[in-house]
Amino acid sequence: MKVKAILAATLFSLSLTSCSAWIHGNKTLADDSQSDQQLSAKIVDGKSTLQDVEKTFGEKAANRSTRAKSFPDGKYALAQYTGHLNGLSGTYAHRSLFVAYDSNHVVVNHAITTNNFREKNNFEKDPLNVKNSAFASLNKGDSQNKVVTLLGQPREATFADNGNLLWIYSSTEISRDASSYIPLYNLASGTESGQSNRLYVEFDRQNRLVNLYSLSVSIVQGSSLGNAQDYQEKIDRLVKKY
Repeated sequence: MKVKAILAATLFSLSLTSCSAWIHGNKTLADDSQSDQQLSAKIVDGKSTLQDVEKTFGEKAANRSTRAKSFPDGKYALAQYTGHLNGLSGTYAHRSLFVAYDSNHVVVNHAITTNNFREKNNFEKDPLNVKNSAFASLNKGDSQNKVVTLLGQPREATFADNGNLLWIYSSTEISRDASSYIPLYNLASGTESGQSNRLYVEFDRQNRLVNLYSLSVSIVQGSSLGNAQDYQEKIDRLVKKY
């Protein structure tokens, strides 16, 4: 049985830890009376430390698919903090703070994105055509507003090895492996695997576009109680515009 999901690994891992994320102090990110800009201003790049961040935003997330290093070679360590935005019908989005920090635990760069479960962005609706449009029409120096107009709001972010911000757009297809249908074995060691097609949009410190990266990523993840935290990614193909 095939399950098609947008950012399946990220959404599943967040659901596994949603309760602990709330308990461990991410109510700051869940406070929708504060804008992304107000929350972002609580951190000063090059001055704030990871300890300062955790005084405000609580403990960092430890989800199975949480990125631990910058892209692609891992020069900086990464931390993620997530709060739950709630409506009358329950949680409708996760607002996440992404932080890159150096060996002295000083913040190099940070960003906030909102993952709204109720709607798809443009990339998720038509990954191939929207990716091709992005490569054709987006250029160095373009604004974040132009990127949002074409691709929609990003659900995730990470950072390049030079500290630049990377917005992540992703469409992922995951299906259960044969082992997941074996009785008893499935309870402890069942797995799912699939492919993620991603577009990374890189911005400089003035929030101007620097580059585009198209990635094809293979994913294998645990689907049982015994291996729920297992998660592996491998980049199969990487194309950049510049």
